[in-house]
Amino acid sequence: MCNEVVTNKTVDAFGYIGGIILSVCMIPQIYKIYKTKNVENISYIWQIMYIIGIGFHLYYSIYYKLLPILIPTVIEICFILTHFVLMIIYKKR
Repeated sequence: MCNEVVTNKTVDAFGYIGGIILSVCMIPQIYKIYKTKNVENISYIWQIMYIIGIGFHLYYSIYYKLLPILIPTVIEICFILTHFVLMIIYKKR
């Protein structure tokens, strides 16, 4: 039983680490958009599909109470919405 608890904590740690890495992958793109003000090569379809996918991911993690998925998903939603807002702001210019 004790070994199983250690294994579950290890697996959860991998979940948190992987989720955080995937979440922060948006930071360089957001920074680049902010600095260059260039969003011409970013697809609205990609953005919308990404937001929909994250929404489903969020629902799944809430339903099953999976914190290693829930926490990074919330972070990722913040980043993708920031990305989307910057895209709308700089697309008009």
